[in-house]
Amino acid sequence: ITSPIDYLLPDHWDLDVLKGKLAEANLFIEAETPISRQTYLDSFDWRLWQADAELIFEQKGQGSRLCWVEHSSGSARDSIPIDAPPGFPEELPACALRERIAEQLEMRVLLPVVRVEQRLRTLRLLDDEEKTVLRLVFQSSRYFSPNNRKITGQLDNRVKLAPIKGYQKPFVQMQANLELLGLEPVRQGLYEDAVAGIGRRLGDYSSKLNYHLDPQERSDKTAKQILLSLLDTIEVNVQGTKANLDSEFLHDLRVATRRSRSAMSQIKGVFDPLELEPFKKDFAWLGQVTGPTRDLDVYLLKFDGYRESLPAKVRPDLEPFHDFLLTHHKQAQSDLVRKLNSPHFRKLMKEWRQWLEAPVPNVSFQPNAIQPIVRLADQRIFKIYKRVRKDGLAIKSDSRAEVYHELRKDCKKLRYLMEFFQSLYPMPEIRGLIKQLKVLLDNLGDFQDLQVQAEALEAFGEQMLKEGAPASSLMAMGILVGNLLERQEQARREFADLFASFNAKENVQAFKNLFKGK
Repeated sequence: ITSPIDYLLPDHWDLDVLKGKLAEANLFIEAETPISRQTYLDSFDWRLWQADAELIFEQKGQGSRLCWVEHSSGSARDSIPIDAPPGFPEELPACALRERIAEQLEMRVLLPVVRVEQRLRTLRLLDDEEKTVLRLVFQSSRYFSPNNRKITGQLDNRVKLAPIKGYQKPFVQMQANLELLGLEPVRQGLYEDAVAGIGRRLGDYSSKLNYHLDPQERSDKTAKQILLSLLDTIEVNVQGTKANLDSEFLHDLRVATRRSRSAMSQIKGVFDPLELEPFKKDFAWLGQVTGPTRDLDVYLLKFDGYRESLPAKVRPDLEPFHDFLLTHHKQAQSDLVRKLNSPHFRKLMKEWRQWLEAPVPNVSFQPNAIQPIVRLADQRIFKIYKRVRKDGLAIKSDSRAEVYHELRKDCKKLRYLMEFFQSLYPMPEIRGLIKQLKVLLDNLGDFQDLQVQAEALEAFGEQMLKEGAPASSLMAMGILVGNLLERQEQARREFADLFASFNAKENVQAFKNLFKGK
C-alpha cells in the first residue's frame, strides 16, 4: 500500500479553504476527532532518535498510550496503553515495547523533549457507491516546552493524504490535485518542527567529540576551541547531575573534566603555564569531588551482575550490600550537590569560560602557540604513541599492577589526543587506529578496574561489619572478591596477545604514515 504523504498548507489556509478548493469535484464527509496531546520522549543524549525511533506518550479522549514510531517510515511499530509517561523502562509492564526501549536506553532515563497539542479534522472522500476511498486529515498543532511553557505561534498547518487499501487511483488523483494547488510535501516530520519551534535541534547533545578543525589554525586558538566545547559539556550536565536523573549525567561531566585536564597538560606549549596552573588545580578538585558518587554509581550499576555471578543459594545474602550502597550513595550525592552549588564551583565555571573566550594574543612567547595545529598534533600524538609502545613492550607476565596502570594512563592520553584531532586526518585511517587502541584500553581498564573493585569490596565489607551487617553478607562479598581477582588474572593473560596486535608491523607503519613519524 502507498505510504501517507503530508503537505504543508499556506499560512492563510485552514481545512475549510482546502475543502472549498477540492469540493466541486469530490464528495467529502467530515469528522472531527478529540484533541490529541503528545509528549515526545527520549534520553538526554537522543538514544532513541539515533535508533531511528520516536517514542510518544499520546493522550486522546479518555485514553492514553505509549507508542514507538519508526522515524524513517512514520509507521507505529509497537504501543501499549499506559496512564503516564515512564522514566525508566522498568516502570513499564513486561512486554516487547519495554524490551525495545531498554535495549536502546541502557542506564539512561526518559525525559520529555517537547509537547504537541493537535486538533485533527478528517475528510473522507466517497466514491459513487459512497464508499470511503481515501482520507485527508487536517492537523493544526501547537507546541510547548517540557516545562509547559507555551511557545507563541502555531506549527504550520498540515494535511495528510492517507491511502486506503485497494483504492490506489483516487490516491494518485488527489495527490495530483493537491500539487496543482501548489502544495508541497513536507520534508520533515512534526517532531522536527516541534523541537525547532521550542528553540532546539534534534540530536543537539552528544558526549562524543566531533570537532571540525582547521589544520592551519593557530594551536592556541584551536586548543581554546576544544576546551570551550568540553566546558559546554560540563555545564549542560550539571543540572541533571544535581537532580540525579540518571548516572550518565555525572559520567559525562566527569569524562569532560578528564578530557579538559588532559588537553591542558597534553596540548603543550600553547598557554602561559602561570595562567593555566590555577585552572589545572581547580579541575583536579572537580575530578576529586565528583569521584565518590560516581564510584557508588558504578557499583550500583554492576550490582545485578555481581549477584548473578554468585551461586543461586548465596545471592540473597548480597542484599545488605545493595542497601549499603544506596545509603552511602544518598550521602555522597548530597555532598556532591553541595559542592556543585558552592561559590567555588560557580567561580570556576565563570572564570574558565571568560579565559577561554578571551582572544589569543597576536604575539605569544609560548613555543607552540602560533604553529599550525596539525603540526603540533603530529608531534604530540607520535611522541605519546612511542612511549606507549616502549612501555608496553617492557611489560612481562609477572609485571607489577602499577606498571599496567601507568600504561593505561598513557594510552588514555593518546586516545584523547587522537580524538581531539581526528578531523585533521583521513577518517577511515584514524578511526581504525583509535578502534585498535580502544581494544587495548579495554583490557588495561578491566585489569585496573577489577583490582580496584576487589579492594573496594573488601573495604566495604569492613565498613558493613562495623555497621552491623550479617556475616553471611561478608562471605558472599568474599566470593565476589575472589571472582574479581580471577577475572583480573585472565585480563593479565590476555594482555600479551592484545598488545602484540596493537604493535603489529602494519599498525606501527600506519601510525608513522599518519602522524609523519620517523
